[in-house]
Amino acid sequence: MTRNDIQRTLDVIYGKIFNQGQADLLPGLVSGPYIQHNPLFPNGVDGIAGYIKQAGRIPCEVKRIAIDGDLAFVHVRYLNWGGQETAGVDIFRFDADGKIVEHWDVLQPVPVTSKNANTMF
Repeated sequence: MTRNDIQRTLDVIYGKIFNQGQADLLPGLVSGPYIQHNPLFPNGVDGIAGYIKQAGRIPCEVKRIAIDGDLAFVHVRYLNWGGQETAGVDIFRFDADGKIVEHWDVLQPVPVTSKNANTMF
């Protein structure tokens, strides 16, 4: 697994799976048992893939990516996550074959105004 392998996987996740709603591509990027740390989804790909299929697509903009060994950190602007703009950080752990084996996320609704004039992005 190389940084380029991880980057290509992330490009598919955000470009095709989330932005275009191609949830059927997700199983090919994951190796089991896939551990999901978001408490709203079960382990495995079925939960998140089903959510994306139901939503149709989840439009987003990737703002930053950091890759450290087998981990990738992605700062994302979700334009419509559950009906609202949401700031997110996704963390993925990859196996030696470049497949995702674990996922964490932190999601926060984007407020209309900011007391410090800074954006979340």
